[in-house]
Amino acid sequence: MTLSTNAFAAPNPASDFEWSVENDAVTIDKFLPENATFAVVPAEIDGRPVAKIGVRAFKNRATLTQVAVPEGVKSLGDSAFSGCAALTQVVLPQGLEQIGNRAFAGCSALTEIVLPEGVREIGEGAFAGCSSLSQIVLPSSLAIIAEAAFSRCVSLSQLILPERVESVGETAFFECKTLTAICVASENPFLQDFDGVLLSKDGKTLLRCPEGKKGEFVVPESVKTIAFEAFARCSLSEVVLSQGLERLDDGAFFKCVFLSQITLPAKLKTLGESAFERCSSLTQVDVNSKLKAIPERAFYGCSSLTRIELPASVGKIGKFAFGCCSALTQVELPSNVKTLGERAFSSCVSLSQIKLPVKLEKIASQTFANCSSLTEVVFSTNVKEIQESAFVRCRSLTRLEFPPALKKIGWGAFERCDALAQVVFPESLEEIGERAFSSCSALKEVALPEALQKLGRYPFADATVCRASASVAEKFAAAQKCREQNYAK
Repeated sequence: MTLSTNAFAAPNPASDFEWSVENDAVTIDKFLPENATFAVVPAEIDGRPVAKIGVRAFKNRATLTQVAVPEGVKSLGDSAFSGCAALTQVVLPQGLEQIGNRAFAGCSALTEIVLPEGVREIGEGAFAGCSSLSQIVLPSSLAIIAEAAFSRCVSLSQLILPERVESVGETAFFECKTLTAICVASENPFLQDFDGVLLSKDGKTLLRCPEGKKGEFVVPESVKTIAFEAFARCSLSEVVLSQGLERLDDGAFFKCVFLSQITLPAKLKTLGESAFERCSSLTQVDVNSKLKAIPERAFYGCSSLTRIELPASVGKIGKFAFGCCSALTQVELPSNVKTLGERAFSSCVSLSQIKLPVKLEKIASQTFANCSSLTEVVFSTNVKEIQESAFVRCRSLTRLEFPPALKKIGWGAFERCDALAQVVFPESLEEIGERAFSSCSALKEVALPEALQKLGRYPFADATVCRASASVAEKFAAAQKCREQNYAK
């Protein structure tokens, strides 16, 4: 992969560049010819050595196919060659030390490149979007591969990390869909690989599984932690977790669309946010551990998940934890659950019934919103508050009997529950929020308790008749008259 000797013999004249001087050395600030097909940077300009290719110096030169950078250049600036979509050949000098952020980003015709000895760091997004890049030779001097360095390099199938690499960005290989193996030189004191998967040297942390890896993978028994997005977007159909696993970090299996089942081991202590988000083929989750919480978005969008059993140790279910699990038909909430986060089960359109745990005192905003198949809700005796839109558009609910401790029903809590025909309010109820039962067209009559102090505007459908004491009935009539015609239908 070399340019012709003639190209090296005739570097571009100084007039082809904008340049500046710092510390008696030249920085190339801009390559001027707009339709050039090759560029050979001179080693000297005006008697001074060229030491740096500056920020955006060759950016978006659409016709440029070949570039040669001379000996003496130590640094390629940020976006130096980004957007050079026709660039196929690059010659870089020995002694080059730094490749800046997005230096070659979007060089979609570049198929291979050799990074010379001396390069210690590859900057953020340096080769992002180099969609034809299938081979890259990394120097033994390399220590740092920054975030997104090779993101969207969709032709890259294998990479060998040399012996001095100590840090690899979490998103370094984001959407490298054909990358099947990340190998590490055996002399590397910081990292190792196991079956093409990147681990810490001590084997306790699994850092990254390449997205193109398919089939089954058995996590080594030494692994205690699976790092942030370690398996994200990978093509594996089965992963066997190590029995000693203690921690799954955020997004560990995010969008693993081929993964069909997973068993969480007994020693697992921490499950990260979005750990299995959008695992659309996941049908079964076996939780053998004593987890205390199911965090935010942990199983969001697992559209094939039909049933899940949670351990008795779980006391909290976070926001969106099971949101959009459209096939989920049954959930048994442990008695220790004290907190259900906002939208925890929103848009679980196949969920037909739910029994709320005894320790739960508040149903958060939109917890069961759009659960259109929900026919039965068994409230725990300790529920004191149902927040705004908690059950909005639960169109299959026909009857509700609220618990004796209930004090407040929030704004739009049961709005558009079209089939709801009977509601039993407790004597303790003090507040019904605005539009709480609006558009519940089957609800023809309600009996309101004497303790009711506050009714928001238009709390019930047009046809609803109130049975209550004179003072409460007066409040009801006033609230119904407050309907604003410009409310959304």
